[in-house]
Amino acid sequence: MAIPRKKLVDETQPGFYHCTNRCVRRAYLCGTDEYSGKNYDHRKIWFETRMFELCNVFAIDIFAFVIMDNHYHLVLYLDPITPQKWTDAEVAERWLQAYPGNLDLPKNAARRELVKKVLMCNDHKLDLYRKRLGSLSWFMARLNEPLAKASNLEDSCTGKFWEGRFSSQALLDEAAVLSCMTYVDLNPVRAKITQKIEESNHTSIQQRVRKLSSNNSLEIRSTGLEAIIGNTGFKKLSISVEEYVQLVEWTGQSIIYPNKGSIPSNLPSLFGRYRLKQKSWVDQITNYAVNYNYFVGHITKIEKKAEQLNVRSLRGSNAA
Repeated sequence: MAIPRKKLVDETQPGFYHCTNRCVRRAYLCGTDEYSGKNYDHRKIWFETRMFELCNVFAIDIFAFVIMDNHYHLVLYLDPITPQKWTDAEVAERWLQAYPGNLDLPKNAARRELVKKVLMCNDHKLDLYRKRLGSLSWFMARLNEPLAKASNLEDSCTGKFWEGRFSSQALLDEAAVLSCMTYVDLNPVRAKITQKIEESNHTSIQQRVRKLSSNNSLEIRSTGLEAIIGNTGFKKLSISVEEYVQLVEWTGQSIIYPNKGSIPSNLPSLFGRYRLKQKSWVDQITNYAVNYNYFVGHITKIEKKAEQLNVRSLRGSNAA
C-alpha cells in the first residue's frame, strides 16, 4: 500500500529519515558506463559537494551517506523548528544560497544585496522560505535537480534523470537510526566493491575512520556520534564514534565471512543498550531493504503508526 509522503514525513517536528534515489537511464549516474566506456566518477564529487553546501543552508544534518554508481542513500536529521530561530537576514541569505546563479558572480554583488534587502521586506515570502528551509522535500529537490541538469547537459540529452522525486523512510528511534546508518555505510561492502570500510569511497564511514585515524585523543574516540555535517545543533547519538566504527567494521566482516568474525568485547553491551538482538543483527542489516519499507523502529512504534494510518499492519513488523 502506497502511503502519501505527508503521512511519512512530519514537517512540524524534528526527526530522522532515510532517503534514497536511483538513476532512471541505462547510463550510470556515476562510475564507468559499460557500453560507452566513459567514466562518470566526477559526478560523485558533484553530488557530495552539493550535499555539503545544502546542509549549511537547510535545517538538515547528514549522519550517513553513500554515493553508488547508479543510486545514493542518505540518513539525515530534519529540524523544521530551527529556521524559526533564524533572523530575517539569515533566511534571505540562505534562500539565495539555495538557488545560486548569476547573482553570485562578483560583478553582481550590489544587485544581489539589493535582492536580499527586498526579500527581507516581504514578510509573506520570509514565512514561506522559513518553512521551505525546514522541509525535506525542498532539500531533496535542491539536491537532485542541479545534478540532473548538469548530467543531462554533459550527456547531451533531455528527459528524466531520476526514477522519481525520492524515496523516504521514517526512523522512529535511535536503534532504527543505528541500523539504517550501518546498512547505508556498508553498501559498498555488500555490493562487493571493497572489503574494507576505509576503502569505501564517497561514504560517511570512510570519513569517520579517517577522523579517528588522524586524532587518537580519548575525548574524540569516546564522544557521542555526531552528524557528518549540519547546522541544527542536534545532540549527539549515545553511541561513541569508536563503538560505531567497530560495529560497522565487524558487521561488514561478518557479511563477507559468515560466522568467522569475532565480535569486539565492548559490542555485546552496546546491543543490550539498544535492545537489539546480536544473533539477528547481521541478518537484519543484510536484508534491511527487504524487511522494512516506510517505517523502521521498535515493534510498538510500528504498530502505533499502523493504527494512526488505519491499516492492519505495516511491512517491518515481523522483522522488528
